[in-house]
Amino acid sequence: MEYKKLYDKERNMTCKEMKSWAEDPCSRKASIGRAAVKRNIKLTCTSSKDWNQSIDNEAKKAYSYLRRAKKIKSSKQVKGCGLTKNEIALKNWAYDIKKGGIK
Repeated sequence: MEYKKLYDKERNMTCKEMKSWAEDPCSRKASIGRAAVKRNIKLTCTSSKDWNQSIDNEAKKAYSYLRRAKKIKSSKQVKGCGLTKNEIALKNWAYDIKKGGIK
C-alpha cells in the first residue's frame, strides 16, 4: 500500500510501545479525544499481510500529521508529564521525540 512505507518511516514506536503509552495518563494531555491513539495502535499493530486500503487511508492521515507536527517547536512542559503538548501529541501519533530516529 502507498502510505504504509511512508508511515513506517515517520513513526518510531512499536505496537507494544503504543499500547503502553495509551495507558499513561499523560497521553490524555494533548490531542482531541482518543482517536489519534486508537488510530496509531491500529496502524502499528496491523501486520503487513492484513494491511488494506482502509488502513492505508488512516496511515495517510497519520503520515501527514507527523510530517507537520515534527516541525513544531514548543518549550512549555505539561505539569507532571515532563513533555510538551506537542511531544505528547507526537507520541499519540506513534513518534517519541525523546527516542528519535526510526523504530
